[in-house]
Amino acid sequence: MNWEDAEMKLKGKPDGSFLVRDSSDPRYILSLSFRSQGVTHHTRMEHYRGTFSLWCHPKFEDRCHSVVEFIERAIMHSKNGKFLYFLRSRVPGLPPTPVQLLYPVSRFSSVKSLQHLCRFCIRQLVRIDHIQELPLPT
Repeated sequence: MNWEDAEMKLKGKPDGSFLVRDSSDPRYILSLSFRSQGVTHHTRMEHYRGTFSLWCHPKFEDRCHSVVEFIERAIMHSKNGKFLYFLRSRVPGLPPTPVQLLYPVSRFSSVKSLQHLCRFCIRQLVRIDHIQELPLPT
C-alpha cells in the first residue's frame, strides 16, 4: 500500500485512526499513516538494533522489540493521555503534529454496506432470471 492508498483508506476517519504499511523507501521497513488534526500524516518507523520507534535514538527508552509491541504501547499511551508522540512539521515555523494512535484501520479489508452484502448473497443463491420474483425493495 502506498501513501495515496493509505490516504484513501483513512479519508473521513476520526483523529487517532491509523494503519501500518510497508515503506516505499528501501532504507525503512514500515511506515505509519495516521489522522491528526483532521489531516492524514505519514512517517517512517525506525528499526534500530532490533527495536522499533518513530525516530532513531539509541538512548530513547520507549523502543520496542516488535511492531505489535510498539503499536500496543502507543495505543496505551494515547488512551491514557500521559504520553504522545510528536511529528516535526516539514513546514518551518509550524508546531509539531501530535501522534495519537487510537483506532487501527485494517489495510486488508473494508466492510461493505449491508445492501451490498444482501445483494451478493441473493445473487449467489438465486438465478438472475428469478430475482424479480422475490419480494425485495427496489
